[in-house]
Amino acid sequence: MPTVGWIREGDLDAFYEGTERTPDPSPQKEPNFSCPFCGSLFPNQSEFHDHVYAKHRVERPFIMLRGQEPRAHAVLRSPLAMSEIALTNTSHAKVCLDGSGPQKVSIDKLTELISETSQAELTLELVNASEQKATPVVTQYGFSFRVAEKADFKRVEQAFTEILVSEAITRNSIGSFLSDKRTQGPGKEYASGLADYCLGILIKERPEGENLTTPFSRHRELYGRALDVLKDFPRPLAYLITSIIRFSLNNFEDSGMRTGYWELDLATGLLSNPASASLQRPLENATRRPVCPVDHGTGRMLELANHLAAQPRWSPILDDECRVLAHSDLLDATDHQKAFAIWAASAWRLGSKDSALEPLTQIAEIYPFSRWASKYLEQAST
Repeated sequence: MPTVGWIREGDLDAFYEGTERTPDPSPQKEPNFSCPFCGSLFPNQSEFHDHVYAKHRVERPFIMLRGQEPRAHAVLRSPLAMSEIALTNTSHAKVCLDGSGPQKVSIDKLTELISETSQAELTLELVNASEQKATPVVTQYGFSFRVAEKADFKRVEQAFTEILVSEAITRNSIGSFLSDKRTQGPGKEYASGLADYCLGILIKERPEGENLTTPFSRHRELYGRALDVLKDFPRPLAYLITSIIRFSLNNFEDSGMRTGYWELDLATGLLSNPASASLQRPLENATRRPVCPVDHGTGRMLELANHLAAQPRWSPILDDECRVLAHSDLLDATDHQKAFAIWAASAWRLGSKDSALEPLTQIAEIYPFSRWASKYLEQAST
């Protein structure tokens, strides 16, 4: 039978022929890394990463208010000057004021808006779109503006003096203070901070007739809540009360600032660093007037520091006075610690290392007194 030397190509054969490729017999090429932003080529991954990090990195945008970045949800209680507002890594911003729709604003416009706002809710979105081919980096903040005028503060302070300073603190007097018309409006949050402080005093002292069921330990929570609010108000009264609260809670971070309440300044300096404490006393004819209440435990610690600072020498009687107070069942734990610390620092200052040994062993491992007590204890034990 006659045959032919070829076979007709079918569709499948044509497909395979079109897709198969013969391998290039030349040596394998080195891999190239192409930058997706600018198209630059790099021979290895390390150089590629270094290039992207140096030339195309898009950093997180953020805002600084008075030198610190605020929390994601912050309350602003004092006015901000434009010079106190700084934005970094920000191309533009989007703002929603009091629930309105988002608006795109420039950095200058945003700074002006923040400095001029006093009572509002602001949702802020900072955008860094510096790299066109990269997804913008976004940071979000929520600001509640609660900025009051001086007249609002004065009305609140007048009510505070009349109701909670001149009279005994009770639950009824605190309620009267909060319901007073002078504590309403823009100054209401200032008033709530003062009320929390007074309620903390009431719960800590637990006077007869109040029939309190709130746990004793809750006074620290109320002190902390008052501190969180009052520290933001630019008022001398607010600064004094926050300093008293910090002292009560054994927080001496701002011990370098003076309040004018010399017993507090003296005790704070003594407990922060006994070696460099200034024990200068005020003039004898200095006039004073009550401006805020102080809980009895804190007041007793201030009296002890003042009493011991006036002593020219140490004696067993002073040891006994300090020991009785430091072990009193009526004191809060933080006041116990302060009593031991005042005892130790005063005895050490007057040259009685043996008398300082007992209280030093009680506070050598307790912060913040451990910063100096552990060193003193080591010296007294050798």
